[in-house]
Amino acid sequence: MTLSGPDLARVADQFGAADAQVRRDHLISHVLGALAAHVPAGRLTFFGGTALSRTHIPDGRLSEDIDLLATGPRAEVLREIESAVRRGVQRSHGRPTWDPPLRDTSGSQASILSAGEASIRVQVLDGAGYPWPTEVRDIEQRYGDAPPARLRTFTAPAFAAAKLSAWVDRALSRDLWDQAHLADRGLVDPEAARLFLRHGQFAHRPDAWVFTTPPSEEQWHDSLAHQTRLGESAAESLVRVRDAWMRAFDSAADTAEGGV
Repeated sequence: MTLSGPDLARVADQFGAADAQVRRDHLISHVLGALAAHVPAGRLTFFGGTALSRTHIPDGRLSEDIDLLATGPRAEVLREIESAVRRGVQRSHGRPTWDPPLRDTSGSQASILSAGEASIRVQVLDGAGYPWPTEVRDIEQRYGDAPPARLRTFTAPAFAAAKLSAWVDRALSRDLWDQAHLADRGLVDPEAARLFLRHGQFAHRPDAWVFTTPPSEEQWHDSLAHQTRLGESAAESLVRVRDAWMRAFDSAADTAEGGV
């Protein structure tokens, strides 16, 4: 089966995205289905912005990459992923290719997976350094021809805390956008604040500088406008994110004091 015209038009209109972006997102759905069907349970965690957009923010933005944590021996997991993708996308997209071969990557190196008319970036990290809580849940597959997928991914509080940690490290537009939309859904909450204090860069609430400087509007547009319909500026998003986190840290502190 292949991407239908109605599915292509529907998703392109929903996200304000070009056809090529939708085709990448469609390939992602088939890869996720392949991983769920053919990689043994307990070997992978699906995380990052694409995972967030396929769980808690399914109407948010499209993406062009898949980030995974290997929770089994990495070399074995890489071979399992290549085998799963080969089996899972052949019918929908044709023979997949990797550049470089996924099994030859190391550290944070990514591989470009190409199949049919689309290419996506796949990164597989060693899961040992990622303490964020996880759960197994259904993944939003978005397209009528995509198989169902159920994968291990971060819990909602862990997504929020990990996104704040990413923002502290690199201050990218996508990390700010994701946090703003988590805040919209009430997911920047006291449990997320407690997780950040436990596993993030600081054992205290972030200092003011963390929420002082937004990306430029040019960076904001260049990073996100091809993935979604932008409804507000980077500066507006930063204010909402800052306020949501301050409330979350205040509530977490109040709860801790109340338990003493």
